[in-house]
Amino acid sequence: MQYQNENGTYTSPYNGKIYKSAYAIRAHIACRKNGTREFGDLNNQKVLCTYCRKEISYPGVKAHEKNCYLNPKNLRLCAVCEQPIKNYRNSKGTCSHGCSNTFFHSGEDNGNWKEDHYVTTCFCYHKHRCVVCGEELIVVVHHFDGNKRNNKPINLIPLCPTHHQYWHSRYRHLIEDIVICYINEWAIQSKEGR
Repeated sequence: MQYQNENGTYTSPYNGKIYKSAYAIRAHIACRKNGTREFGDLNNQKVLCTYCRKEISYPGVKAHEKNCYLNPKNLRLCAVCEQPIKNYRNSKGTCSHGCSNTFFHSGEDNGNWKEDHYVTTCFCYHKHRCVVCGEELIVVVHHFDGNKRNNKPINLIPLCPTHHQYWHSRYRHLIEDIVICYINEWAIQSKEGR
């Protein structure tokens, strides 16, 4: 603030009186500008935030500046576009949904990229059809050994969402023989095809 002294106090431009806080000097200046000495009028006054220059009602300016996203203590920059993050308390490092999608859902190290990769791998070797019921419209890829990093074609089994859920539930025994039989037949056919 322009009236701040080296020791952290503030000197009034009107009467030279020293004030200990920015809050006190602002109140003094606001009262002088209005031509009144009563603090009741301050509730109706608007003051600019020191950091973001937003107009705030006087009673709330101190709390606003403490929590302002442009306050150097709170300033966090987006990992993608390097703009200040307004919701700095709850953000995981990005400023918007677009930046979040770019940061968390792209690149080879991303789980979704791997998912697309193993789905593509699966349907290069297997038909786009559930091995249990023959569903062709909605088919997901199941990792037979449970290891999502094992993307060998023999480990990738096409299942409809219902039968995939069966596999990961207490009803697994209803489809387990069909899936194992499919794997064995596929392994034999792939060896003969070589």
